[in-house]
Parts: sequence; structure tokens; C-alpha cells
Amino acid sequence: MDSTQNYLMNLLLEIDSICKKYDIEYVIDYGTTLGAVRHEGFIPWDDDIDINMTEENYYKWVEACKKELDPNKRFYSDGRLDREFPGVFGRYIDVESMRISSTFAFWKPICGQCIDVFYLLELPGDPVKKQKAIDLYFAYDEYSNSSYRHYRSKTENQMKLYKSFLRWEKIVGKERVLRSLEKKIFNKHYDDCDTYIVTSARKLGPVSIAPKECYDSVYMADFEGHKLPISGKYVELMTHYYGDDWDRLPQHQKSHSKMSKNGIHCKDYVDDYMRLLDEKELKKQRQEYKNLAVEEGYRTTKHMRMVYTKKGECELLKIRRKIAEKGINIKDYLVPDDKNKLAVLDEIFADYYNFQLNSRVRYWEVYVDITEELFYAAMFNLIYGRNNFTATSKLMKMREANGVKNTAQLSELWNLVLTSRKIKAAVIYKNYNEAKALIKNGLALYPHSKELKVFDLIVKTLTAENEEQLSNAESLANSLLEQYPNDDLCVKALGDIAFARKDMPKAKEYYDYIMENSNNGMLHLDIKKKAGAFND
Repeated sequence: MDSTQNYLMNLLLEIDSICKKYDIEYVIDYGTTLGAVRHEGFIPWDDDIDINMTEENYYKWVEACKKELDPNKRFYSDGRLDREFPGVFGRYIDVESMRISSTFAFWKPICGQCIDVFYLLELPGDPVKKQKAIDLYFAYDEYSNSSYRHYRSKTENQMKLYKSFLRWEKIVGKERVLRSLEKKIFNKHYDDCDTYIVTSARKLGPVSIAPKECYDSVYMADFEGHKLPISGKYVELMTHYYGDDWDRLPQHQKSHSKMSKNGIHCKDYVDDYMRLLDEKELKKQRQEYKNLAVEEGYRTTKHMRMVYTKKGECELLKIRRKIAEKGINIKDYLVPDDKNKLAVLDEIFADYYNFQLNSRVRYWEVYVDITEELFYAAMFNLIYGRNNFTATSKLMKMREANGVKNTAQLSELWNLVLTSRKIKAAVIYKNYNEAKALIKNGLALYPHSKELKVFDLIVKTLTAENEEQLSNAESLANSLLEQYPNDDLCVKALGDIAFARKDMPKAKEYYDYIMENSNNGMLHLDIKKKAGAFND
């Protein structure tokens, strides 16, 4: 850990101690869970900790903080405890340090090292009621604070609600509006609840809507030498938040703080710049600017959706032109084990993938309708040609966001992704019998799936109990490498087979290849754990 991570770790242990004392259930979440699972600690470049808890536990937590915190050292607040606080969720803040970023700049006294504390609000299971509750919360989240949130991703209905709050405020005042909204939003329980809204209203990045089942149980994970609670279904949760390749190390290494400094009291920093500012005028201008920015952002949303929709129509024309130039029937190229035909499909849909998967297009939730037949072919190639389940998932989410229902044929293809996710979870949780059954059934339906064939190898390698089973796994690994050269999971299997045979030089050769050429963080972690055997 670097100095900031070490400082945050101490704050987390303080929170853990308070929660234990007052019987408060919580989990570390988002990137902190990702770090726990993939690194058994912080993501190396991360400087942030997030925790989450149910609404019931959150109120217990707020009361505990009132009793336990020395205000000269620690501070806790959220948007309901302090109307000047820049967020609905809360922060546990060490006021004896300094942490500055664009969202911390003008709020006293919260610019110290901190841990974000999110909480989970129940949503009704009925789709219509659920969407109404989501719209109300997103609009409330935007209205309740004067800092920026995610105004450019607001829907038509959310914007109407936001404007109605502003009109209402002119009559009764903002505080009364907030209290009325909070009665409608918080402390709601639904017998058919299957999802939570997490108190961070955003659509990209870790999304705000999470499956309730992921938070119904807890697993004690290793985190920087401590056992800390994470979601009992952390694989499913990480897939939901970060996509199917959450276990892969990203090229973009994100950090949160602009600047942090331990040993400088945040009040010293705040006092130093606040003497130069007219706080009353600043807050007035900030609110005026916020309202104008939300309106401008909403207009930008409508404009950008129109622009990208028109550009998307060009993608359909390009696809049809390519098909016409090749003089082919697209259905004849839906052959899962024919690399040449899949290469033709990839050429036809390459520009479409680049456009539809562009982060800006997804931000504005623009879905390009390229017809069901062509969309199916595009998904078919992503799965069998590119073996890219993450891209497949993103495109399917775009359809869902635009209210497009799946055909039976497309649902069957999507089921391969869902089956693969279940197998991956079973393997990571070491439920090998479950994984074997899923693989057997999956291969019967999808015999050409690389994903399922590689999972079959992984399970056979991990469950091998004698030399005959190791040899069979080795033969399968070599056979798969002929089909999929240099596949990191297959190479790792060969390393594990050599390791099981205690052939350390050969195992090290395979493991060194993984450490140098693979971005799979889970494979790296497993190899690092085995490093002691090589030293012995």
C-alpha cells in the first residue's frame, strides 16, 4: 500500500470496528470488492474505498457515528444530514488530513481523506412502479444538491420531474420540497423487491441498479491482511457492475483524488481559500449555474441522441453495401466453427461494432436498429468469432435500454452468455460439481463455444486426482491451443498440470508466460500465491 491507501485502510478498520460494536451489517463494494477478489487488497492504482449497506443498517450507522465520532478528528454526513453536502450518499471523513478533487472544493469541512458510504433502497418488482421509483430518485438526486451529478443522462420523465421540483420550490421553498420527496423515496419496503437502487445516480460506470440477491449474503474476503465482508455473490455483482471481463486488468488505470496530503488538517486548507471567497454569493451563483447546466445538458442529450441516431442509420447502409458487394446470403455465414466465414462476418460488422460500442454512443443510449437478422449475425460473430462476451453484453443492454425485445433465436444465443456466467461463478466459488453439470448441458446445446470448452478444461484440471486425469487434461489443453493459439487460460491449465506433478521448472515456464502476456488478474493472483512453492 502507498501512504494514501494505508491511511484509508486505517479508516476502514475504524468503520469495521464501529459496525461490529453496533451490530451493523455492511460490505465493501464497487472497486474495493474488485480489489479484494482480484488482488486481495487495493487495486494497485486505486485511492478510494467504497462500502455499502441496506437502508435499515444505514440508519443504525448514522446513529452510531453520532455516539462514536470525535468531531475534531472524524466527521460523517450526507445530503439529508447536511443540505450543503454534495451527495445523497455519505462520507466518513478524517478531518486531520486533506483530499482535494473537483467535487470536494467548496464544502466545509469535508475535504479530508474519506470513505464513501452508499446505501441500498428497495425497488418494487412491478416494472412500471419500479421505473417510476427510479425516475423519482434520479430527479431527486439531481435536485437535492448543487454540485454536478449526471445530468446529461436524464430521461424525458426525469427532467420533467426536476423542473416540477424547481417550480414547487418557488412556492414552498427547497427544504419543504426535499422533505416531501424524501417521504416518498426513503423507508419503503416491497414484498416483491428484486432490485436495489444504490445511492449514486449514474448509468455508466458501476450502475445504480443492482440485483437484490447479490446483497442477501456475505463472504469474508482477504483484503490487505484482514478479513472483510463482500457480497456473497461477488462474481455476479462484479459482472453486473463491470462486465464479463471484470477479472481482466484494464489499460486505463483510474484514480480519484487530484491531491491528498496526510498530516494537514482540512480546516487549515479550507480556511486558507474561504477567506478569499464570498460564501453566500458563491452558493447563489453555484445554484444558478447548476440549474442552467442541467437545462443545457438536457438539450444536449436530445441533440446528441438525434445526431448519433442519424449516424447509426449510415451504419446500416454500410452493412448492406458490404453484403451486396460480396454478393452473399448472411445466413450462410452463421457457421460457428468456420473461421473463414466468421472473418467475413467480422469485416462486415467491424464498423458497426466500433460505432455502437463507442462510449459516447452508449452514454446517450442510442441503439442502432440494423434489423433483427443482421443484429443476430453481429451477435453471432461476437460470440463465436471474437469470443467477446463483454461486447455482446453491452449491445444487449443497449437493446434493453431502448425497450427492444429479444427474438427466440437471439434469446437462445444470449443464453450461452448467461450459461457461461453461471459456470464462471461456480468455478470461482469452487462448486465444481455444479460447474460440471452446467458445462455438460451447455456443450450439448453449444458444442462450438470456445468459452464452454475452455471452462471444461479448467474444471478437469482443477479436479484431477491422479496421473491419468492430469494426462487427459493435458491432452485437452494442447488440443484447444491448436484451435486457440496462446489462449491464456489454456496455458495456465498446462502450468497447473505441471505444478500438480511438481514439475516446477515447466510450471514456471508456463506461469512466466501468463505473467508477461496475460491481463487476467485472477490468474496473476493465483500464480503469486504459488510463488512460495518455487522458492522452496
